[in-house]
Amino acid sequence: MTGVKQSPLRPIHYLGSKLRLLDFIQEAVDGIDPTGGVCDLFAGSGSVAYKLSQHHKVTAVDIQEYSRVLCSALLLKPEVKVTNTSEFINESRTLKHNELLAWAMEPMIGYETLCTEMDIGGNPEPLCELIEKGSIIAFESTQAREYSAGLLKAFTETVRRLHSSRELTDSSAIATRYFGGLYFSYAQAVDLDSLLYNIFRFEASARNIYLAAILSTASDVVNTVGKQFAQPIKPRNVDGTPKKNLGKMLMKDRTIDTLGVFKQWLERYSSLKIYENKHVVYRKDYSEALDLLDSDTKIIYADPPYTRDHYSRFYHVLETLCLRDNPSVSTTLTGGVRSISRGIYRENRHQSPFCIKSQAPDAFDTLFSKSRNLNATLLLSYSPYDESANSHPRLLTIKELKKIANRYYRHIEIVTPGGFSHSKLNSTNRHLPSSKVAELLMICSV
Repeated sequence: MTGVKQSPLRPIHYLGSKLRLLDFIQEAVDGIDPTGGVCDLFAGSGSVAYKLSQHHKVTAVDIQEYSRVLCSALLLKPEVKVTNTSEFINESRTLKHNELLAWAMEPMIGYETLCTEMDIGGNPEPLCELIEKGSIIAFESTQAREYSAGLLKAFTETVRRLHSSRELTDSSAIATRYFGGLYFSYAQAVDLDSLLYNIFRFEASARNIYLAAILSTASDVVNTVGKQFAQPIKPRNVDGTPKKNLGKMLMKDRTIDTLGVFKQWLERYSSLKIYENKHVVYRKDYSEALDLLDSDTKIIYADPPYTRDHYSRFYHVLETLCLRDNPSVSTTLTGGVRSISRGIYRENRHQSPFCIKSQAPDAFDTLFSKSRNLNATLLLSYSPYDESANSHPRLLTIKELKKIANRYYRHIEIVTPGGFSHSKLNSTNRHLPSSKVAELLMICSV
């Protein structure tokens, strides 16, 4: 309807999301150059890139594959149109792969249902154990861990069934084997794998919209605090006692219809308006990408991380679903015993230099110097640190950033959209409060 403003698109639940800043960022960009090319250098979920694509040629850059997938779905005209979402989903359901995987996972799906019923009936221990030890890949790798008789029996039979078919021990069951029981119910994980199996029968160039719908679906149905993937939900209180109403809490997410959510997202992506300005999407390191930009790029928008927290920990599940590469899992040493990380983190997750205190100054220096070499205006997003609050300190202050910027840029202006706070983890006893001014833009021009 004419005159009705559309809500901004949120492809995934994203830490430090810029959804509420989109108009502000676009106004800043348009005020510098209303038609020039823009590079979104740390594109993340692609929301900023999509907003700017309406009036600018956008180059979206991120080192993570999940970001490349999302940005490609948001910016690039698909090579193959999605014609019938229901047909694709029904086909995924009826493939032999889905039949085999559903059969193999019957013991774990049944045991998860039983544990939930036991929790509601007053015995929470089996459900706590399932959430704490529920990954099949962890069971296969560290069978020396202690398991209750019920969980051990379900695991053993499920693994036997999985290994009875070569088709189910490779990446075609990656969501189920890695993340089932921890981040998703086992039934939801089977649905994700069935969809992925069907998607990966396509040529790579035709997958982006379908994979983007998978990522958005996984982000919506995941059963964690804040819909992030930093860690599975903790079923116990600090003193070790099971949390009350755990089963009911889990059921809110774990009974969500994965295929129904996927259908909605696939239809949304397939009907999305693509603004054809010859956009480009790179999966590259920021420094390498800056070397590839051409003279059409007049503005670089950069939103690098500023704290010691590595963002890849929050999106490693999405990364694995996209790459579907059967990754090695990182390990932890606890009490002299080495075991697979509870979050099932990829062993070689990206570690940003912007998040490492000794490397951050050089990383920012590279950002400023290479942007200046392009004669591009740099718009740097910065979330201030409130020292009076218990928020995560920034590795560099705004004063230190200005000092680096002054080596390369003559004019530096600081602007703010006003006071609001980023959306953080939804549990009030877990999130760290923001400053009253949640975001600044440092505009660096020649």
